[in-house]
Amino acid sequence: MAETSAQNAFSRPGHWYKGCLHVHSTASDGRLSPEEVQQWYRSRGYHFVALTDHNVPSQALTLAEDWITLAGIEIDGVDPALGLYHVVGIGTDVPWPAPESARSMQGTVDWLRAMGALVCTAHPYWSGQRSADLMGIEGCFALEVYNGGCEVDDARGFSHVHWDDVLAAGRRLWGVAVDDAHWRDGDHDAGLGWVWVKAQELTQQAILESLERGWFYASSGPQILDLWLDADRRELVVRCSPVSAIDFVGDGPFSKRLLAPRGQSLTEARYRLRKRQSYVRVACHDADGGWAWSNPVFLVGDKQ
Repeated sequence: MAETSAQNAFSRPGHWYKGCLHVHSTASDGRLSPEEVQQWYRSRGYHFVALTDHNVPSQALTLAEDWITLAGIEIDGVDPALGLYHVVGIGTDVPWPAPESARSMQGTVDWLRAMGALVCTAHPYWSGQRSADLMGIEGCFALEVYNGGCEVDDARGFSHVHWDDVLAAGRRLWGVAVDDAHWRDGDHDAGLGWVWVKAQELTQQAILESLERGWFYASSGPQILDLWLDADRRELVVRCSPVSAIDFVGDGPFSKRLLAPRGQSLTEARYRLRKRQSYVRVACHDADGGWAWSNPVFLVGDKQ
């Protein structure tokens, strides 16, 4: 009935690792050194970070059994057709500067992919990109559904409409939450968005495989504890930390918000799959304003 990449994050063996996939240091325009950035996240229970300075590649490092850094870079440019764009490459130490072929957004994505990186579209709402601008871009594994720095500084951190438009058009794209911290005013833009990745071990290779396959969820607060399909009842079921609302979001009119009674909370919800629905994803919203986003469950050939 359905492809199960999103549920596999919860049903497959492995461990959960918390990570930051977009952050800056003094290597570009951040105010903390790479070592200080790593210490900030490690001291707060994270397991990995990708240093993604503007147009400055970083290297992967294994510093301890419970801490690694992923190679990363953020490339920003102006596409002649699309305008401003930023993309994040994770998992490979790319040479710099980029070749002339990497001037357009698609050229940059293609070059990073050729170098072995996973590529993520960064903060499309902040960049002024429309959903239509992303429809023709091939090769990204994810987009930033939430960028904490863009939200607290510019009120343009949520890109879930871009995500849903692309998904409804038949594209397969995961969603990540990130900080994009620059540390210009203390740490007000840090610790705002992260991913929980299910992997066999804490290595760059294992984390990258799980990211590419969608074996993770994104959060700015709540935890998603389990997600599964009840095939007999044709329902998607989620369990989570206490929240005030649980959304099941799909294409077209196929969405549903379940609200907790006033003064109470929800920790589980069910959603009956609809006819001709192509995907559904879960978003959990807590009383403190935090969100957690599952990756979409893609429904294939489902006509019942």
